[in-house]
Amino acid sequence: MGIVPCRGVFVSRRRKGNMDVVKINTLHNMIDMKKTAANAEELLLDYRHRYALTKRNLFALRSPQLDGMPHGNDPHGLEDRIARVMDKDMAINGLDSATYVKQCDEVLAAMPDEEHRTILKLSYFIPVPITNEMIMNRLNMGSSAYYRHRRIALVEFAELWPPAPLELLVYRSEKGE
Repeated sequence: MGIVPCRGVFVSRRRKGNMDVVKINTLHNMIDMKKTAANAEELLLDYRHRYALTKRNLFALRSPQLDGMPHGNDPHGLEDRIARVMDKDMAINGLDSATYVKQCDEVLAAMPDEEHRTILKLSYFIPVPITNEMIMNRLNMGSSAYYRHRRIALVEFAELWPPAPLELLVYRSEKGE
């Protein structure tokens, strides 16, 4: 009785009357699609802001310029401001913005389904957001097909996302089924 692992496939044996009932679950079947998609969406909703932060940091570090005017006498002021921004940046999900953006881009590029990649790219990655209706029109999809593919795309993204420092996958418990 219970779950027996066998190379990514789990066999659940239960006794029903005088018969053994066997149910085979793959790891993919054990993923809670709704919660996993919600985790991936929550992570991706921050992409535009974090991408902007990576660009901001490019402009923040400049050589000092002499203009002949007197200034305050804090030699570490800029360093302290940068450190505070970086601390806030790391506190969000354990990744600084540059690493987060790079990881998101790599995971998106690794997604095997072009349609799913397009849905996520148009939903979260482009600088100016567009509506779900515009994405549906662009992909010639109906509403129910679009939302089904969008959820599958989010789960696909979560499956490819590295588990550290933040795991996106949520598995269903055997008792919840």
